[in-house]
Amino acid sequence: MKVRNHFKTITPEVDIVTANTTIEVIIQIISRNPASRSVFVIDQDERLIGVISTKDVLQILGAKYLRKRTVFVLHEILAITAADIMREAESVGPDDDLEQALRIAVVHNMEDIPVVENNKVIGNLDCFELIKGISAQKRIEQRERYDSSG
Repeated sequence: MKVRNHFKTITPEVDIVTANTTIEVIIQIISRNPASRSVFVIDQDERLIGVISTKDVLQILGAKYLRKRTVFVLHEILAITAADIMREAESVGPDDDLEQALRIAVVHNMEDIPVVENNKVIGNLDCFELIKGISAQKRIEQRERYDSSG
């Protein structure tokens, strides 16, 4: 099954910011839509350069509760813009298989995976869209195995 058949069903709109977007604006954007768990960071050519998850935002808001030495918490305390907290983003294309998206979600601990076509973010594959798609794929595979064995 392909990504194109599953993304945009839960999160039809994608949240996009630039590297110089302030943390305050990111918090406003990410809190608008409870279905969205990430914002994607793009450069001046609208190419994907990073991702910021709700977990990253919570780390910023709650940096004082981190049980690390102060020097290790400075990153969270001093963060001002998206560039300060974004992490490298993995992405999928609309014609990629859901298994590829599942691998990215697991290996890179991502709940939202940007869908990129022609170097532009065109959507977001939400973790629930991915779960639903993978589950449907497994049911089809089981039926095919059952049908071919009987």
